[in-house]
Amino acid sequence: MMRLQQAALPAYHRLMTEEADDLLARIIEIAMRTRADATGRIRLPTERELSEILGVQRPTVRERLTVLETLGFVQRRQGSGTYLALPNSQFLQFYFEVGLKLGFVSIDQMQKAMEMIGLEMVSNAAIHADSADIDLLEQVVEKLKNIDSINEFVDGQFEFHAGLARACHNPVLSLLIDGMARVIRTVLLNRMRVLSMVRGAFDRNVDAHSSVLQALRDHEPEMARISLQECYALWRREASKISMLHLAE
Repeated sequence: MMRLQQAALPAYHRLMTEEADDLLARIIEIAMRTRADATGRIRLPTERELSEILGVQRPTVRERLTVLETLGFVQRRQGSGTYLALPNSQFLQFYFEVGLKLGFVSIDQMQKAMEMIGLEMVSNAAIHADSADIDLLEQVVEKLKNIDSINEFVDGQFEFHAGLARACHNPVLSLLIDGMARVIRTVLLNRMRVLSMVRGAFDRNVDAHSSVLQALRDHEPEMARISLQECYALWRREASKISMLHLAE
């Protein structure tokens, strides 16, 4: 089992665990000391230059640059060079999806983590959201009112959480939600399948989200948190109704 787990780890993750990889930190330090060009981009020294500066062979430098590229911190452009870049969520998506498939994390754990993150996001969104953020969330809630399909409802639920992340105006949260996107959708799909078996559950869910929206409009962090907590509690209550029906049968 240990061999399977080790084989499943991407090469860049194994590299990150080696002591020699203070090279990554040194490459980043070099990048941070490099001036931006006329377009505002930061171009790293060439592989040959980096190997001379760091005192290592070019293949070693190339491996470390591949790590940074995989994580989304650099972009390589043929004939132009290697540039610093904003990280993307692909690495996180890969991590959570593989972790879920290999059983390192469970749907239940992801659900609990999503709720904890959601409660912190909604509290911060109530403080930092501007009118544009509120308008976008309102559009999502309005869309939820007119949706019949489970998959479309899941999309709307995810849009609401992604909107909360954006309303916090914290790029770390947006990156995290984007990275967890597919896993969050899996959690939401499981919930919506349960809700679809209880009459009126979708409407109650929309009403709960409307309460969250109102708290955001009023810039009431505690009320926003309580309202979103009610959204999560609602799902558990509806799920318990299904369990009781099965027991009755």
